[in-house]
Amino acid sequence: MSEAASTQAPSQGVSRENRLTFIGILLGMFLAALDQTIVSTALPKIIADLNGTELYAWVTTSYLLTSTVAAPIFGRLTELYSRKAILLIAVLIFLGGSALCGLSQNMPELIVFRGLQGIGGGALFALALTTIALLFPPRERGRVGGLFGAIFGFSSAVGPWLGGLLTDHLSWHWVFYINMPVGAVALWFIVRFMPRLRPEHRESFDFLGAGLLVVWTVPLMLAFSWGGSTYAWGSPRILGLFALSAVGLVLWVWSQTRANHPLFDLTVFRVRSFTLASVAGFFYGPAFLGAVAFLPLYLQVVKGVSASASGVTVLPLTLGVILGAVGSGVLSSRIGRFKPILVVGTLWLLAVFLVLHFVISVETPLWLAVLFFLLLGLGLGPSQSQLQIAAQNNVPLQRLGSATAAIQFIRQIGSTIGIAVLGTVLANTLNAETCKVFPDNASCKPGATVRRSQEGVQGTNLDASFAQLEARLVAALKGDHQAYMALMSDPNLPAEQKQNLVDGGIPAQFDALEAKVIAAVKGDVTAYRQLVSDPKVPEQLKSRLVEGGIPAQVETQNRQLLVALEKALRGDEQARAALLANPQLPAQVKDLLSGPRPPTQAVAGILEGVRRGLEAAKPQLIAQVEAQAIPQIQEGLRQAEARALEEVPASLVKSLEATKEKLKTALNNGITQAEKNIFLYAAGFVLISFLFIALLPNEELRGGGGFGARGAPATAH
Repeated sequence: MSEAASTQAPSQGVSRENRLTFIGILLGMFLAALDQTIVSTALPKIIADLNGTELYAWVTTSYLLTSTVAAPIFGRLTELYSRKAILLIAVLIFLGGSALCGLSQNMPELIVFRGLQGIGGGALFALALTTIALLFPPRERGRVGGLFGAIFGFSSAVGPWLGGLLTDHLSWHWVFYINMPVGAVALWFIVRFMPRLRPEHRESFDFLGAGLLVVWTVPLMLAFSWGGSTYAWGSPRILGLFALSAVGLVLWVWSQTRANHPLFDLTVFRVRSFTLASVAGFFYGPAFLGAVAFLPLYLQVVKGVSASASGVTVLPLTLGVILGAVGSGVLSSRIGRFKPILVVGTLWLLAVFLVLHFVISVETPLWLAVLFFLLLGLGLGPSQSQLQIAAQNNVPLQRLGSATAAIQFIRQIGSTIGIAVLGTVLANTLNAETCKVFPDNASCKPGATVRRSQEGVQGTNLDASFAQLEARLVAALKGDHQAYMALMSDPNLPAEQKQNLVDGGIPAQFDALEAKVIAAVKGDVTAYRQLVSDPKVPEQLKSRLVEGGIPAQVETQNRQLLVALEKALRGDEQARAALLANPQLPAQVKDLLSGPRPPTQAVAGILEGVRRGLEAAKPQLIAQVEAQAIPQIQEGLRQAEARALEEVPASLVKSLEATKEKLKTALNNGITQAEKNIFLYAAGFVLISFLFIALLPNEELRGGGGFGARGAPATAH
């Protein structure tokens, strides 16, 4: 069976062999699409088991990079070798990478094996779409393409749910092992029923072009993956990546125009429908992601839907995508044209995005939001498959592999750029709303850089986050060392909060206070001055302290006693009565006052004798006073500590609750406003995509009409 015959003879229908081959290809495509979403919910458990928080993003980035680069390279290989053999190799690479990911013992291994898995996944995308274009006649391609669009929508919904289910009930390893049985079935269908589809003659592979493709693609993807999140957009690293990508792109284009058998024949851009559909797909990619990627955030944070339930809530969007993709495929097969469906679908999508921008709010009922998601899916479905068919319609058969891969490649680049833009919109909007409530936040200061996050927004699960923070703070205040260390290493805890924490908590603070108070009581002037100047020390305690402590107080009492004694000895009856009324009056002094008044000339000598006696007894007196005062001070501090351990955590919890409510309000408003802005940006992307769709020729599905000068039709063997 020749390729030309299979693609240009709709009247011959579709053979049983091709339909069974399609099942295998569909399963392989499902695995590749599923793997883009199934890993996300398992990542926290993977990170905890493999101890690699700092490498978190690379698990996703490595897959993204290799899958993007692999698509055009494997697309070209299908034009040089047996398409069946290349497809089998792609499935085997994907399954091998999956098995190795499941066996990973550390984060570097997982990242490397995810990259290997990405090579197989990217190849599967390109090869599946190319092979379908070769196996099915034009009228059938729309229907089949609709099924592929449905696969994307279905996998985006079932992936996170299935990943969480496998992780919770088996282990995260099964997120990767689940590919093995499904892949084995796909392999059997492909091996058993797929024709070899070998080209008539073989050209050389463009190794220089493949290398330069990596040189400009990888830096570009990294720049948009890291920009605004890991590094600021204006940082030397991001600017350097953009510069390297620009130089690599120029060299790659130069190599493709001069190679005898280039990796990608740039003359295909002379095919008007291919160029217009590719550019439309470039802008459609971020619109699709804008609709899907950020909806769970709105559902979980603003509407209070649980993580598992949010997957169910998004199912209407998935159902809409499936209905739109399959329905548009069936319709395009019947009418034999793709443009009317693309025009209607794009205008529908544009209208829904605009309505969502103006209608959605914090108070929007959940049922109404779900209804809009269904309508959104109906608009997303047709373009998912019909743009692919439009791009393939006039491409020469011998260039169908690289052209199909290029369409996927262009859409992936557009999606990466778009998600970076929309992620920045989300971060900036959230930050603006948060700054209205917390103007002292570091990110609100002039010149601060607001970074986006592709994985989500920190603190979206506020109840769990604040419950954990509350438990740690209370434990740290009660003296838990591990809780204290966890709080000090928490990057989300404000610096001013960390400054108020002490290792050992309130007990350690009171121990330090007790030591300082006792030192001040015993006469340490430095300790006294520190206590008096410390705003955290209660005024009641400060009022009981004297500079010089008990020694200074005893010294003052002795001086006052000598002064009063002198008055009494010189005849002051009031002073004499006051002294005798003092129960702590030394016996020596009492005896002097009880006897006859001494002569005036003897007073000085008596006073000197008393002074020496008091001086000799002072250490013992100081020790006695300290023995009475210090236990009282310690008991008072212990009571104050007990009150603090009871009152401070309660006050802290109340303060945290107030902060949480304020932050909830800010997040609800911020995420809702961000969603409104994202829908508006998505509408802009759709509008640009529509402008190019409108320029598409309104032609019949024929697939492979104009053969280029670089080769003749290939033959299936």
